[in-house]
Amino acid sequence: MRRLVSTLGLILVLGGVAWGQEDAPTVPTAEEVEGGQTPRSELPALPEGLAEDFARDASGDAVEGRSLTNSAMASASAAYMVGDFQGALIHAQRAAAGGEARGATLAGHIRLHGLSGDANDGDAVRWFRRAAELGEPDALIVLSRLASEGRGGLEVWQSREFLAQAAEAGDARAAHEYGLYLMERGDPGAASEALNWLQLAAESGRFEAYGDYAYALADWDHGPHDLSSARSWYERAGEAGDPSSALIAGLMYMDGEGGEADEAEGARLIRMAAEYGLPAAMGQHALLLFQGVADREPNPTEAVDWARQGADANDPDSQFLLAYALATGDGAPQNLKRAYYWVLRAGAPRGGRTPEDFDRDRLEASLENALPAPVLERVRVEAAVESRPF
Repeated sequence: MRRLVSTLGLILVLGGVAWGQEDAPTVPTAEEVEGGQTPRSELPALPEGLAEDFARDASGDAVEGRSLTNSAMASASAAYMVGDFQGALIHAQRAAAGGEARGATLAGHIRLHGLSGDANDGDAVRWFRRAAELGEPDALIVLSRLASEGRGGLEVWQSREFLAQAAEAGDARAAHEYGLYLMERGDPGAASEALNWLQLAAESGRFEAYGDYAYALADWDHGPHDLSSARSWYERAGEAGDPSSALIAGLMYMDGEGGEADEAEGARLIRMAAEYGLPAAMGQHALLLFQGVADREPNPTEAVDWARQGADANDPDSQFLLAYALATGDGAPQNLKRAYYWVLRAGAPRGGRTPEDFDRDRLEASLENALPAPVLERVRVEAAVESRPF
């Protein structure tokens, strides 16, 4: 059986989100609400803080007793959440006129993405600037992203200034984004500053920053390569729900990176990552079940179940393990034809490159010697079709 993959080769692209990317919310239109249709899911994401506020506004609290400005903002939130973007814009502008920063941010968001008409970067920037003047971190972060693209009359050099302003105001999310921004620029002279902002965000309890801070500590070219601290932060990120970090922490415990080896703890974290649904972790968990770890007996049957899940999710290690099990009958009924299919899938090119693997090549050659030529050809065609990128 094969060894665990190297921890330091695993970077945050396993499940991380690049700077400036967000998940899209699900917000229905008024027509969809009335017609009982499925809500649209491809709308631009609300700024994070605004989305959190909208979630609280949706709690059903009464509007009585609120100020006119607060009532306008509540109306804007309600209109937005049912897809009445023109109404939301009108109410947001009223709230902004009363000094509500969230109203200006929402107005900028609607104008930026053309939710109530044609998109208008310049108009959006004016609203975001009004919110920024009121100290709204969401607006400053969006302005930074727009500046980085030279949109709305902004200059690229302003991107850093907007993020720095938000971070220096004490916002943990802005500190996180600013730290990532500095890391992306790759300036060795800003390495200490980047680490400090990421540390501030992580220590402030922003769990999304835990894994990024761990990566900066361990694997970033300009970081301190502090594996001990990184392992701790990766573990905290994993416990907070980040599957990639859970896998990395588990591998570090297994290999004794950043501290003493602890197979039981490593296996626990790797299983956690697999249960979160990370395909790469499914393969590693399956391998541990095949081998037996931390005084536990091997469990080939359960290993095959996890390898099959990872294989279906296109993880090459899971595909190799499933092929091995089917070829040997270890944990599953022997099936050389399906073993050949999965060993071919495991060797399919990824990212324009064919992965090199002596064990896989040897298994593939053994299966080719055992199966008739017509069967081999049919399986090759099937595997090639299933391996095509879409």
